[in-house]
Formats: sequence, C-alpha cells, structure tokens
Amino acid sequence: MKCIRIKENPRKGEILLIGLGDVHYGSRDCDIEKFEKMVKWIKGKENARVIIMGDMLDIALKDSVGGGTFDNTCTPEEQMDYMLTTLEPIKNKIWCMLSGNHGERIRERTSIDTDKIMARALGIPYAEHGTTFIKAKIGNINYVIYAAHGNTCSLSPAGKLNACLKMGNYIDADIYMMGHVHELMSHSTEYFKINIKDKMVEKDKRYYIITGHFLKYGGYAEQKGYAPGKAGVAKILLNAKEKDCHVSV
Repeated sequence: MKCIRIKENPRKGEILLIGLGDVHYGSRDCDIEKFEKMVKWIKGKENARVIIMGDMLDIALKDSVGGGTFDNTCTPEEQMDYMLTTLEPIKNKIWCMLSGNHGERIRERTSIDTDKIMARALGIPYAEHGTTFIKAKIGNINYVIYAAHGNTCSLSPAGKLNACLKMGNYIDADIYMMGHVHELMSHSTEYFKINIKDKMVEKDKRYYIITGHFLKYGGYAEQKGYAPGKAGVAKILLNAKEKDCHVSV
C-alpha cells in the first residue's frame, strides 16, 4: 500500500483540499460545464489542493453496462486528450491521482493503464490500486488521509456511507475519502486515545467523506431506477496552526 508525503506551508494558514473525481468525461451524461467551472475555481483559489479520486474518463467498451460505446460521445484517446488539457493548468495543485474502475476496463483487456499515463503526463504521484495513504504536513500539523476510489454496489445513501465507514475497521487515519458511488456526503465520529507524549486520555475525530461526481441524471442510472446522487465535490479545510478539519459537501 502506497504512502504519499505532502508538505505545505499555506500563506493563509489553511489548505482547502478538494476530492475531484467521477467526472466520466466521454459519457453523454457528463456535466462538462460544471466540471470546467470547478477546475477554473480551483485554479483561482490560492490554497486549493486536489486529490484525483478516479474515473475521470468514462471509456466504455462494447460490453460495458447500458449502451456501452454507443453511450460515449468520443473515443478513449479523445477523452484522455481532453482531460490532460483541462487538468494541465492545475497540475501543480494536485497531490496525487487514484486509478478508477473505468480505467481498469482497458487495463484488464490490454495492460494499458490510462490513469497511469495521465498521471505521468501531468507529473503527479499515481496510486495504481485506487488506494493510498497521504501523510500531509500542513504547517506544523500532521494529517493522515486515506483515499480510495471505492468498490461497492450499495445503492442507498446509508449503504454508500457505510462502505466508507468500514475503512475505519482496518485503516488508521484522520480522514477517509471515497469516490465511485456518485454521491456527496460526509460523517464524523469521535473517539478516545492515549496521548503517549503527555500520558493523558484525549478525544479526537475521524472524518468520512464521499467525494461527489459530475454526471447529470439519466442514462444507465435512470434506466435501472437508481436514485440521483448529489453532484459536485467535497471541500476539506485543513488548519495549519492546530489540528482541525471542516468538511463542506
């Protein structure tokens, strides 16, 4: 399992971390305007940083769910070219890129990893199994983040969030981020631990975040009767002066 180390000294005393994923560019249901507005907003926000959560491209194959390739508006190569061009202006703000299950479609058939190619072209760290630890030192404060594209078939909001919560059963982190389920929500839990340095019991928090998507309702989801999930991105404010986190979804 990979660990990516990040060090930031924000001038404004905080980092605004964005979970950006499940764009599914190439799908006829992709909300391109919403996605491009978000990228422009990130570019203009000095303290914004990004984790790419996977499934930036749709890259449907002939036997994919729904209409497969007939539901795509352009080829996988054209999808990748567009995404690289769009992300280029913010590449210095991206901490890392996770692989997604849509990119895995092509890797399984051809060994070609489109997510890895994009990460290399942008010059950013790549988490090839769709999971990674991130040790982020923001000012003098350490945050441990576990980011995963996700792998669950849950359809209800409770089921989707539960898939993220389960990560806390075997992963120790301050923040858990998960994509894949085309939903935008967050939850926090409090717990007690021993502060080894001060030899005292103290209370801490864990944050569980489903990071959103950029699909309009329709297509395969509508055909199957799936409920529409909230679109957009999760915004996580990391304080550089004291360990404090605020999540906006």
